[in-house]
Amino acid sequence: MSFSNKTKTMLCVALAGLFFIPAIIFNIWYLAIIAAFFDWLPLPTGWMRMEGNKNKKMVILHVILTLIAYSFLVLWLIFPIVAYKFLFLEIWWMAVITGVFIAK
Repeated sequence: MSFSNKTKTMLCVALAGLFFIPAIIFNIWYLAIIAAFFDWLPLPTGWMRMEGNKNKKMVILHVILTLIAYSFLVLWLIFPIVAYKFLFLEIWWMAVITGVFIAK
């Protein structure tokens, strides 16, 4: 059984979410790192390639939201302030939603 690149990407993002949520709620930093691995895995594997006519503004928004979210994750890992981890989760979720919109 082989999955499409889109399916592989969605599975990786779903796994990332399953690790990110308990990492944030229970303050477990190493789960956040495992989740980040799954979240970024589709890029080096080529599963997230731009195919067809994609809305470039949505792609740029997705990239910007993802980078902002991960800046809050890094801040949380360096300075364990509660607000950083929840800002990360909220902005990361917006990035996921824009990514799903792009992928449809």
